[in-house]
Amino acid sequence: MIDVAFFGSHPLGEACLERLHAHEAVSVPVVVTYPEDEEHWWDGSVNRLAHDLGHDVLPIAEERDVLDYEFDYLLSVYYPNILGPELLEHPDEAAINLHQAELPRYRGSNVFSHSILNAREDDHWKHGTTMHFMAEQVDAGDIIARRFAEITETDTSRTLYEKVRERSIELFEEMLPKLVSGEVLEMGTPQSEYDGERYFYAKDSLDGAKEIPLDELVDGDENAIYDRIRALDFPPFEPAHTRLDGEKVYLTKTSYGSPS
Repeated sequence: MIDVAFFGSHPLGEACLERLHAHEAVSVPVVVTYPEDEEHWWDGSVNRLAHDLGHDVLPIAEERDVLDYEFDYLLSVYYPNILGPELLEHPDEAAINLHQAELPRYRGSNVFSHSILNAREDDHWKHGTTMHFMAEQVDAGDIIARRFAEITETDTSRTLYEKVRERSIELFEEMLPKLVSGEVLEMGTPQSEYDGERYFYAKDSLDGAKEIPLDELVDGDENAIYDRIRALDFPPFEPAHTRLDGEKVYLTKTSYGSPS
């Protein structure tokens, strides 16, 4: 039997928590997530699910209270805060994160958008999901395993998010028995051993990107504009737009169409 403290949110967080709860060799002593009454753009609630399953629940503002619990692993899935060394070192075995991008290629935020924006120039038409050990530097720990989803020329950042969630669930289901057995502790590979481009994007990395001047829309590179529109097409958030006679005109993959 292993004890796993779960830190998470999003439908992916719910899927992982459900699988932890259902495993006969796993106990979840505490779940740390958003407060039950906090609204988000996604459906579902890790908080509500955790209560329904009978787990102790701590709101994010009280995350340090998890130090009152003893557990083997800390598992993070779409947890919004950067965890400090005291929390990372508290598990008896390891702190592990399920990161919704290919490491070491993409660290930080807005990864689905940037993956689409970079795909054509880099000729890298896939987006990964990575299980890795957590370190003080964000998204820098040793890699346990990765899985990939294809990026197509019709994908938007929202459709890519949905595709990668399915790959992430598959990855988690595959790694869960190795977590229980302890085999996962022998699986870490330093990120320095991986080749390829390395990007880090801050939360504000798309600030100012959504407005496309009309002259650029008319005379700019069609593929670059199309990719930018797709990369910023993530309902329910505001998409890319231009201005016509001072009014915003929204641009989505459907409204803009693909270049011929």
